Amino acid sequence: MRQLKSSSFKFHEPDEIGQGNVVERFISATKGIDGKLGDETWACAWAPDNSYFAWSSGHRILHLIPWDAHRQKRHDGGDKEGLSKRKYHIIDCSDLIWSLAFGSGRAQNGHCSAYGGRYDPSLIIATGLGNGKIRLWNCTEGTLIIELLDHRDTVRCLNFSNDGNLQLISASRDGSLKLWDIPDGGNMYSTFKPHGLNFIGCRFAPNARFIAAVGTNRMAYLWKSPSLNSQFVKLDGHYHDVSCCDFSPDSALLATGSYDTKVIVWSVHKLTKLLVLGHMFPSPSMIFAGGANGHYVRSVAFCPNGLTLTTMSEDGYARYWDLSSQPDDPYVVGEVPDALCGQLSPDGSVLSVGFRDGDVIMLSANQSVPPLMHLSRQAILKHLTKYDLQALGLPKIVQDFLSYCDLTESHR
Repeated sequence: MRQLKSSSFKFHEPDEIGQGNVVERFISATKGIDGKLGDETWACAWAPDNSYFAWSSGHRILHLIPWDAHRQKRHDGGDKEGLSKRKYHIIDCSDLIWSLAFGSGRAQNGHCSAYGGRYDPSLIIATGLGNGKIRLWNCTEGTLIIELLDHRDTVRCLNFSNDGNLQLISASRDGSLKLWDIPDGGNMYSTFKPHGLNFIGCRFAPNARFIAAVGTNRMAYLWKSPSLNSQFVKLDGHYHDVSCCDFSPDSALLATGSYDTKVIVWSVHKLTKLLVLGHMFPSPSMIFAGGANGHYVRSVAFCPNGLTLTTMSEDGYARYWDLSSQPDDPYVVGEVPDALCGQLSPDGSVLSVGFRDGDVIMLSANQSVPPLMHLSRQAILKHLTKYDLQALGLPKIVQDFLSYCDLTESHR
């Protein structure tokens, strides 16, 4: 058996795997501005309609960059066609930026929400700061809209619901998870604070019916309703802090990434483990998985086709995984040394990766066309709940397919 030189992959060397293409690079203008810590890009984000890319370049500075999705690059300021009055904004947020999220009064289906109020249909961006404040900015004007003041420590993650209602969820190092109603003056209406745990990541499901949150001490929680006051389920499977999570576009799958070097893909409806994606081989044993290993998983994101997953690891590689085939190794990788965060564009065309020195690159990779059966499954699950499907009395083989049982090793 061939001996592998890289511990990051199971069967292949990095040069034997397809390579992603760097299509754009942003250089931090504040790099090394005072010789102190603060250069890092801890967060980047994409507008739901791909119109803007947001980038925290370190030293409190937020860049709002109009994006040309067709050309996969920033908009040329001299080319007014398609710019739609969008402007490049550089904003000083008064403290280090740890998290970013775009929100819009338009739902993903394009309809305006009657609940949007004066924020509808304007695009806004939320910045989570090191001092615990959350600041919301108007993307068109680059002006401050409102400041949310309830967290007592760094806001590690932010996420808006995709239904156009501008509900915001925030996760903080103060150990709390909070829900905010932005149209109601930023009213904080729900808090969840377990004892002795700190939150690192949080997500609304695309259908706005579920919430996921992850954090220290192997924490991965799932709420089967968009309320923190409802009963939650704890997903057991990781052996270290859980750093990131993301739902599939049809809200039927949840991927969680951990410092234990693994990503677990869960069935949201059955609450079962479907797949485990490794980022270190051999994997750390349970007794050692809770320590430093150089292969922390820092980001995870589903592509729009629902069968491609992107991850970014501390080992210096961004990965594209095809969940429909044997996912022992990714099918595309990109070298990203000293990367801290990764975020996939809504159309799946590029993966933005932020670095410790404040720079950002855009990686592009080809994605396979999913089978027609899977596209049908996605369409069904976007519009029907688990209980709707049970009421139909479908054959077990169809129910298993709709539950993504075909992704498990026993069905390969």
